[in-house]
Amino acid sequence: MNVLGISCYYHDSAAALVDDSSIKFAIQEERLSRLKHDSRLPVLAIGRALEFARLRINELDAVAFYEDPRKKLGRLWDQVLDGWPNTRRLFFEDIPYFYRHKYPIAEQLRKHLGFKGRVEFCDHHTSHAASAFYTSPFERAVVLTVDGVGEYDTVAVHVGEGNRLRKVRSIVFPHSLGLLYSVFTDYLGFEVNEGEYKVMGLAPYGKPVYRDKILGPILQLRDDGSFTLEPSFFDFSDKSRHFSESLVRHLGMPPRTSKAPMSQEYMDLAASMQSVLETALISMVGRLATEFQTKDFCFAGGVALNCTANAELIRALGIRSHIHPAAGDAGGALGAAFNAIFQHDASAATRRYDFSAYLGIEYPQAVTKATFTLNKIPFAGSEQPARDIARLLADGKVVAIVNGRDEWGPRALGARSILADPRAANMKDHLNAKIKFREEFRPFAPVVKQEHYAEYFETLDMEATPFMLYTHRAKRPSDIAAAVHVDGTSRVQTVSREQNQYLYDILDEFHKLTGVPVLLNTSFNLRGEPIVSSPSDALRTFENSGIDCLAIGNLLVHKQESAPVAALAGSEKAC
Repeated sequence: MNVLGISCYYHDSAAALVDDSSIKFAIQEERLSRLKHDSRLPVLAIGRALEFARLRINELDAVAFYEDPRKKLGRLWDQVLDGWPNTRRLFFEDIPYFYRHKYPIAEQLRKHLGFKGRVEFCDHHTSHAASAFYTSPFERAVVLTVDGVGEYDTVAVHVGEGNRLRKVRSIVFPHSLGLLYSVFTDYLGFEVNEGEYKVMGLAPYGKPVYRDKILGPILQLRDDGSFTLEPSFFDFSDKSRHFSESLVRHLGMPPRTSKAPMSQEYMDLAASMQSVLETALISMVGRLATEFQTKDFCFAGGVALNCTANAELIRALGIRSHIHPAAGDAGGALGAAFNAIFQHDASAATRRYDFSAYLGIEYPQAVTKATFTLNKIPFAGSEQPARDIARLLADGKVVAIVNGRDEWGPRALGARSILADPRAANMKDHLNAKIKFREEFRPFAPVVKQEHYAEYFETLDMEATPFMLYTHRAKRPSDIAAAVHVDGTSRVQTVSREQNQYLYDILDEFHKLTGVPVLLNTSFNLRGEPIVSSPSDALRTFENSGIDCLAIGNLLVHKQESAPVAALAGSEKAC
């Protein structure tokens, strides 16, 4: 079977192509459209997936959608009726949009893409669960999915056994840990569905002094590990903000505007919300571990991208954890495709999909050369790019790299990355101010040669952490000062030669020069933009930042040798 999974019409639309034995291709639409969190029908991603597999759209056995629109529409109507008349906007704006776009998704595929085959629907949380379980090493595991809201569910518990997922319980809207965290994201002046990781990064600068204002009055934990929210503090039908004036009075501080200074009280509020989230998850997972007599867990949903909470679950409960790197809505495209495959495959043999994070587009060197030539950009070939890049990094230069296929998910994992020397603490400030143009409190992640992982970081009893999904306490913080956050932790990525030879070789050469097998690794994008995909994307971002060198494969461009380019010509579209 060849099944195309898609997610769209909320945020982070994506397409993933899967057959019976392998993941062929997966990419988020934003990488190609250049629109951050693009939610539209992922026509560019679908086109690239079919092109990669050399398939016509009607050669697909099925297209699988990551949600059930009928169930979601039912929840929207319930929300309108329960909250009327305060839900007028939901009635006059959101439901008509839903009817035009997400509800007729099968008709849209037929109208816009000419697809004549079978369209299948998978519940939102089942899509999340499938993306994690079928890429895990476990034959049996509890699969916990936590996010804002799917159709009705905000939390779902599945038991995965062999090739089957069985849903055993859920928590439904409006009681939601994901929405609670997003409310505090908004309260702190950050954009919802974008700034949650900023709250996580800000939390170590504060103390959880407001914890008792949240845990108990706002979020009530039950003995069985479930929870409820006090509804008087929220208005989930208000698009401008999801909290009521009751919450403002209760917290005793005004909501922060996006331009306002970041005072200590807001740092303390971030620390308090992060602490409450960790407490709620530990309570839930602890109960599940006892009930199902297992230490093997898979996690998915947007909350599973909270690296600090992921690590605390392991420290507190000693569980074994698997998280798919595209744990948010984009990953639902892959999960929906998996679900369709296993629904139609009666094979008794337990099967798991070997997972690589590099599932997107690889651009031929000829495309890169043509892009540089068309834009009159001087470039040079290198016989030993790893050695040359490592020397630049050791000299304090910042180097952006593009190599191989795009990463799948929101983290840059060495295919579309910006690299820097972690040894000097001021490199963090330089990257935030001159390269990424973002808040000074934001941390940067280290990438380390896998064989030196335990030497530099707490391992959480894992042999490797290739997807940058956990925070680890640093053992030698003074050696890698720019890669260690204010609380002494780092969001670590390990890399082996088999996983990513290009990145590993750069690390190896840097290690030979400096004695340190660690580099800073941050996503190759500017603030407010998606991670780059193509050579022209890379060149545009390079020209608009303080990056010193751009390396695409073995082709290098140095900033002082290139002239600013107002409008870049891209050659990759013709290929």
